[in-house]
Amino acid sequence: MLKLNFSYKKLDLRYRFALALLLFSLALFFRFTILPQGGGGPFVTFYPAIILSFYFCGAYLGLLVALCSGIAGAYYFIPPYNQFSIDVATYSSLMFFSITSGLVGFFISRLHRHIEEISIILDNEMIGGMMLKDRRIIWCNTAVSRILGYPQSMLLGSSTKMLFADEKVFDTVGRDAYPLKVGKPYRTQFEMKKVDGSKIWIDISGAAISYDKHLSLWLLNDISKQKTLEDELKHKVNHDYLTGLNSRDWFMNQALIELNRANRFSSPLSLLMLDIDFFKTVNDTHGHQVGDIALKSVADIAKSTLRDFDICARLGGEEFAVLLPETNKSQAYEVAERLRLAIKNSKVPLPSGGLPLTMTISIGVSSMTSKDDNIDVLISKADKALYEAKKTGRNKVCASQ
Repeated sequence: MLKLNFSYKKLDLRYRFALALLLFSLALFFRFTILPQGGGGPFVTFYPAIILSFYFCGAYLGLLVALCSGIAGAYYFIPPYNQFSIDVATYSSLMFFSITSGLVGFFISRLHRHIEEISIILDNEMIGGMMLKDRRIIWCNTAVSRILGYPQSMLLGSSTKMLFADEKVFDTVGRDAYPLKVGKPYRTQFEMKKVDGSKIWIDISGAAISYDKHLSLWLLNDISKQKTLEDELKHKVNHDYLTGLNSRDWFMNQALIELNRANRFSSPLSLLMLDIDFFKTVNDTHGHQVGDIALKSVADIAKSTLRDFDICARLGGEEFAVLLPETNKSQAYEVAERLRLAIKNSKVPLPSGGLPLTMTISIGVSSMTSKDDNIDVLISKADKALYEAKKTGRNKVCASQ
C-alpha cells in the first residue's frame, strides 16, 4: 500500500537508534572497502547515511550520525591518516561538511513538518482521501473505508466505477472533471454505493498532481444527513403542513411550467378551484380540531380521486386548486363532478364520537382557450365560476364561459 503519510515518529526510539547506528556502520564499511583511503573525499559515503538518518530516525539521531561521520572522516580519511590534525585543509573540509550536513538536516526537518501536516489531513477520520491513477485507487485512508464500508484491501487497485450508484454519473464526472488542471480543483455531489449496496450522498473534490498528469487526489465527505435535512426542509417549503398537499408557491411555479408545456405542444390545460361549503359553520360548531380533520379529509379524497400527474394544492383556508394537464373543459367538468360526489358521499368520523361529519364542496372550472391565457387568467375565470356555484346553491360545479 502506498504510504503518503509516513512519519519517523511512528517508529520506536530503540529501532530508530539501531537504524541510525546501522546506517553509520554501513557508511564507514563502504568507505573503507570501496574507496581508497585518500580517494573520493573523506565524507562521500557518509552523506547517504546522514540523509537517511535525518529522514527515518529524526533530527537528533541524524545529528548524531552527522557528528560521528565528521569525526570518522576527519580521523581516518584526511591526511595525516588515523590521527586528528588541525590545519587549513582539515578545517575547510570539516566546515564544508558541517554546512552541508546542517542544510540536509534543516530541509529534512522542514519536510517532516509538511509530512506531519499532511498526515493530519490524510489520517482524518471524518474526511475520506483517495489517490487515483487513471481513476483507479492506489491509496486511500481509513475514513474512506469507514464511510463506504469497503476494506482498504478491496479498494486498492480497483476502479472508482464500482463506487458510483449510477454509471451515468461516473461517465459525467469523467467528462466534466478530466483532465484535471493544476490549480483548478473539481467539486461535485452525487450518490455513492456502499459495500452493502445502500446509497449515500457524498461531497467530493479532486485536484491534479502537478508532477504526474495521471495522478489526482480526491477528498470526500458523507453528506447524507445534510441531504436528508435539505429534503425535509424542501418538503416543508413545498407542502402544506396540515394536508400534505402542495403549497401555494410550489403550485404557482408548477402551473407556469404546465402552461408553457401546453402552449408548446398545443395541448389542453384546465384548472379547478374548490371551496368547502359552510366551513366556518364546521369550525364554529365542532371546533378547529374537527375543521382540521375536514381539511385533511378533503385533501385525502382529492389525492385518491385525481390522477397521479394532476397537481393539487391548498391555497389557504378551505380553498383548494387542482391543475389538470392534458384535460379539456368537458373532461375537467367530469373530473370536478366526480370529486364533488366523492366528498359529498364521504363520512368523516369525529374524535368525540357520534354521527360522522358530512361535507359538500363547490367547484369552479376554467380551461385555457388561447396562448394568451396565463395562470392568473385561469385562476380568475375559475374563481368567478366558483363564486357562481356558491351563489346558485353550493354543492355544485360551474364552468367558466
